[in-house]
Amino acid sequence: MSASKSDVKSSILVYKSYGGIGDIFFTIPSLYMLKQKFDKVTYATQPRLVQLFKTHLKGITVIDENLVDEANYTEVIELGNYPRFNNTAEKKPQIKYHTHKRVRQHSIEHYKDGIVSVFSEIEKSKKRYPFFEKRKASNLYYTVHPGAGFILKAWPIDYYAKLIELIHDAFPQLTAKIIIGPDDPSPESYFVKENLNYELITGDIDAVAHEVSGAQFHIGNDAGITHLAGAFNIPILTIYGPTGPGSWGAFSEKVELIWGKKGNCGLKCNYEVIINCKDRVCLNSVKPEKMFFQLLKLLHKIYNSPSDLYCLNPDFKIIIEDDSYIFSSKANEYLLEIKDFESRKYLANNLTEKDISIEHMPTQFRETFQSLNKLLVFTPFPNLDFNIINEVNA
Repeated sequence: MSASKSDVKSSILVYKSYGGIGDIFFTIPSLYMLKQKFDKVTYATQPRLVQLFKTHLKGITVIDENLVDEANYTEVIELGNYPRFNNTAEKKPQIKYHTHKRVRQHSIEHYKDGIVSVFSEIEKSKKRYPFFEKRKASNLYYTVHPGAGFILKAWPIDYYAKLIELIHDAFPQLTAKIIIGPDDPSPESYFVKENLNYELITGDIDAVAHEVSGAQFHIGNDAGITHLAGAFNIPILTIYGPTGPGSWGAFSEKVELIWGKKGNCGLKCNYEVIINCKDRVCLNSVKPEKMFFQLLKLLHKIYNSPSDLYCLNPDFKIIIEDDSYIFSSKANEYLLEIKDFESRKYLANNLTEKDISIEHMPTQFRETFQSLNKLLVFTPFPNLDFNIINEVNA
């Protein structure tokens, strides 16, 4: 391969020979950048992904990486992986990335920089991610994937079971479609409640993509299926533990995520650290109630539905001392001194350890309450009626 060939438009074959599914989705914006120079851009990928990408990549030819004749192309490049690691699966020497481990940015941008460094006449694109087309489903459901290609990145499976039960209690109209791959754990044996509204999805990547593409939202780990949901621009609730979200974060337009290392672990994780970690505090310390609170924030972003009920962030405990209310967490403490009788009476009648109703909130207390919302002490508990959901999905 030579980057100094004539700028006459021609054809290029692009390999992405190793890395996880998520890494493959990160390369898609770079493929479209190549169309600035080449008449034909061909992506050689894993056999299981060929049909999915043929369906959703517009103007990009997709082929099985094992059925390639390089003589048909004037340029052939190997995108390799970010970060780079030695791998015998590499079809060609990986292109050079000048940004490798030097610039803190998302992996999507890293691949773009790699393309620009090889083909100087190509301009780095600032366009939004070329999202796949969503599917309008006939029923209301969300998808959840408790597994991961590297299972030590996964939130505990019993926590997933509890979260699904919390969602069922709050929004029984939503079906949980639980994606279970060949090596993924299943939450079924951890369910305590009966008559949960759920289905198991055990098909191939095309069957999984079909379900994800029609979901109201997706819940998952730092894993390929989470990034599949991102490719469809499905709202995402996700948790990161040993791998941070800076370079590998979910890229949907509406995302709520928790990075469990903050305040719990200061170790810089590499492969050896991860496989020898005994307590996985970065994941185990995030309880289902906290994830549910983040889900409420995500639902408010999606539907912005009016509500008189607000949920208390489970990070906070309420301490009442005379006329003072203290909202205390591990990281912060906020003191409210309540001087007027009407506000004290309101709080006594409407504030619980889990939520607060604002239906009869005194006018003089509203500004204070809005400040508590901005401090993430409370978040709205959305009213998900079918009319609101259908209007947003229209």
